[in-house]
Amino acid sequence: MNAPDTVRVLALLLHNQSLRDQLRTNPAAFIAAQELSDEAAQVIASLDCDQLDRQAEALLSKRRFQVAQIIPQTWHSLGPAASQQFQNYVEQTTWPESHQKHERDALRFCDYLQRQHIPGYRKSEHNWLKFRLRKCWFRIHWVTDLVIDQRRFCGIQVFGRNPSGAPVKRAFCLRRAPETE
Repeated sequence: MNAPDTVRVLALLLHNQSLRDQLRTNPAAFIAAQELSDEAAQVIASLDCDQLDRQAEALLSKRRFQVAQIIPQTWHSLGPAASQQFQNYVEQTTWPESHQKHERDALRFCDYLQRQHIPGYRKSEHNWLKFRLRKCWFRIHWVTDLVIDQRRFCGIQVFGRNPSGAPVKRAFCLRRAPETE
């Protein structure tokens, strides 16, 4: 059996709902489009699409939960649209492969929100996440979305690293931010 072909296509199917729909509606066309070996084609053709959907949803749910834990203010400010926005993001990307995959997934989700100008995006949280993942020693940012006691402020974020290299942050609130959302 051509295991790399099978694994590659399984990963694609678990990642992308429209590919699962293609497999469900026209397995022969899907297999032909993937240019699979005969052995890999047999394996893919024998898959239970409903089971694939359940497995994909379980993986997505895990990713969604992890990202929501890493960027809770952003997730909360997205409100009911958070899950749909995450689904939109997931369909355009792959799960990062590293020991920091959840943090990198959250970073890429924030990048997506920023690029798409999605209401609810929190630059202050994105700044902190970028600083934690990168190896810089000091950063200062002006932001208009510092959240303290569920209220938004304009202010300055100061990030640094202690002598052992652990990230530390301070925020200086200068004024209450106007409510835009």
